[in-house]
Amino acid sequence: MGLYSHYDGAHNHPVNRALHMIAIPVGFSSLVVVWFHWIIGLLLIPAAFALAWLGHLIEGNKPAFLTNPVHVFVAPVWLARRIFKTGEKKPA
Repeated sequence: MGLYSHYDGAHNHPVNRALHMIAIPVGFSSLVVVWFHWIIGLLLIPAAFALAWLGHLIEGNKPAFLTNPVHVFVAPVWLARRIFKTGEKKPA
C-alpha cells in the first residue's frame, strides 16, 4: 500500500477529515509564524497535533505518522487533493 493510500484510508470519518482540514494548515503555517512570533508559532504546533489526535480518537485509529513519520509530509498533499478534488475516481 502506498503512502497516500495508507494516509487516505486512515481518514475516513467526516469529523476526522474536517479536523485535519484545520490541523494541517495550522501545523504548516506555524513554520512561518515562528519566524515572526516564536511563542505563537510554537503554540500552534501542539494545537495542530491536538486537533489531529482528536480526529483520530473519534475515528478510532492511530495517526498515520506513528507508523511512518513521512506521513507528516503526505498530509499537505492529501489536503490539496481533497480541496481540489484531484485523483478521485469518478463514477462511470
